[in-house]
Amino acid sequence: MNALTDSRISALQQQAGEKGVLNYTIGDGCFRINLLDDNIALWQETFAKNSSAANLLLACDKNSGDLSTTKLTWVVGSAIRSSTAGNTGEAATLLSQLGVGDELARAAAEHCPGLGEDLIWAFYLERHGWLIATPVGQVQP
Repeated sequence: MNALTDSRISALQQQAGEKGVLNYTIGDGCFRINLLDDNIALWQETFAKNSSAANLLLACDKNSGDLSTTKLTWVVGSAIRSSTAGNTGEAATLLSQLGVGDELARAAAEHCPGLGEDLIWAFYLERHGWLIATPVGQVQP
């Protein structure tokens, strides 16, 4: 797979197998972790263009203004914004504030190792409301 060498991500990739995705049914919705090489590479390229020391990439409906005034959306036509969460709980709270249902935000906190900590994660809402996450890499000290 991709250049992500973190053992936690490797474990997720092994779980996903050849299909490269992990799907979790959450209430009436779905939380998906996309571990496909092309998708990871795309988010890594996007993050490399970002000069901040963030640990989150978020596909938002607004490119400017306070992050709290925007909502998470699908990638096509979105504004990719970065943010930093100090821990898993902060990351889940931010996702909720961006319009993600509480159950899906908690699923991200549960299934994304290093979220809000030492791994960078990218998030967007699929057009049907599914929350999609992709690991991007390790936070650089």
